[in-house]
Amino acid sequence: MILEGSQQIENNPIVLNPKNYREAIDNNNDFYLQFSVFTPKAESHLIKVLHLYLEKLDLLYLKDMLVTIIKELINNAIKANAKRLYFKSRNMDITKKDEYRQGMEDFKDDVFVKGSDLLQKLADSKLVVRVFFKAEKENFRINIINNIPILEEELNKIHARQKKAYSYADISDAFDDVLDDSEGAGLGLIMALMLFKNAGFPPDAFEMKTDGKFTIAAIKLSTTLIDTSSQRKIAEEISNEVENLPSFPENILEIQRLCTNPEATIKDISNAIKRDPGLTTAILKLANSAGYITSKRVETIEEAVKIIGTKGINTLLVASGVQEIMGARYKKFETIWKNSYKAAFYSQNIAMQIKKTKLSEFAYLAALLSDIGQIVLLSIKPDEIQRLREIAGLKDMSETNLLEEISLGISHSTLGSIICQKWHFNEALVKAIEFHHRPHMAPEKFRDLIYIVYLGYVYNSIETKNFRFEIVNDDVLHYFNIQKREEFDRLHNILKDAYEMHIEEKSQKAPENNE
Repeated sequence: MILEGSQQIENNPIVLNPKNYREAIDNNNDFYLQFSVFTPKAESHLIKVLHLYLEKLDLLYLKDMLVTIIKELINNAIKANAKRLYFKSRNMDITKKDEYRQGMEDFKDDVFVKGSDLLQKLADSKLVVRVFFKAEKENFRINIINNIPILEEELNKIHARQKKAYSYADISDAFDDVLDDSEGAGLGLIMALMLFKNAGFPPDAFEMKTDGKFTIAAIKLSTTLIDTSSQRKIAEEISNEVENLPSFPENILEIQRLCTNPEATIKDISNAIKRDPGLTTAILKLANSAGYITSKRVETIEEAVKIIGTKGINTLLVASGVQEIMGARYKKFETIWKNSYKAAFYSQNIAMQIKKTKLSEFAYLAALLSDIGQIVLLSIKPDEIQRLREIAGLKDMSETNLLEEISLGISHSTLGSIICQKWHFNEALVKAIEFHHRPHMAPEKFRDLIYIVYLGYVYNSIETKNFRFEIVNDDVLHYFNIQKREEFDRLHNILKDAYEMHIEEKSQKAPENNE
């Protein structure tokens, strides 16, 4: 979490040492980021610095996992600092068990609420957190340091949690076992360490220690440490579910083949469509929708095919096929499908805004299908994912991908790409779904499409309070030549206005389509 009210904190300098961190990373020099309160600006610096280090070491696939772990450790360090300040303000001795127990009963209620001035006092104090980066030949070290020593009792609890995190088969084992997380040694740390475990790192890759003056949470990364057996286990877990998914409907595959056959006539395509009443209705409805300007109502499939075109028909075919399979199999399908429509509209319009019209249909389809993996994951362990969501209300682990990785060891975007491969979808579509949450890893061949889909997802997520401008991928902003927040918001407003107009026109045409 970013601490409540942190955006309004004054006198909270963020130290970057050296200031030119790009140069420091390029030259393998040490670097640190330091602050008293973890603000959105501090988080943005953290993500950007981490991205550059991991990119250089070819470990970018660890980025989301490491951001989550480091943020958990940072928040624990800030809470530890705030705790010391709180006890001092109440003239209580934190080293005395009775006073410690009494003080902790009121600590969370008094500090992490709106109106509390302790965060401001923390910013004014000399208590800080430093995130220290050190790159070596084969290793990469990240130390999260706060300038007070951890109590022995707290350190023992953390060591116990660390040991247990590696003993749990999955996150559900941890719920009933965690009794108290007020010391920064509770479920949040266990969830972070289980991410570390799922990535294949051994227990000794993380260490919590003190030298009597400082508390240090040390992370050691090395490609030689990674155990790939966890990835093999993950593949086995999901293979049955994917294997049991039906093949893509044959009638839709037949029409797709006709659409790509240069010798096929409009009559051939139309006759194949007419054999499917549901598809016939959908195509006529689309041809008469606000997206296509016609002088009169479209009555025949032949007219509809001419107006929509083979690319538009193919988009509808894929969407209809997925809807037919997933809707019949998974209860969660409709809800998630509806949530993808706006992201799809945004992605399509972003492509047109930047004159990438040829990608617009692909962008729409990729964004629309981007969450099909989530539908499958939610069906595998729905109760477990729901419990994780409830916990995420208290922790900054609300990112769906990370919740899935903790519980199941795989993200929905990766699973979505596997499902699309099973259905023999176009490679560009598969890659866009696979990397729409990880544009920094986008294959160069498909980067345009993936960046467009990612930005459409970002704008949609900002509207649902699940994203912020400060953490938008730098490479994507550079690609779209967005240098300032105002430019980012300007494009967002253009897309929102277009979507509202689209919905209004659609509602006006709805009565005509129902006649």
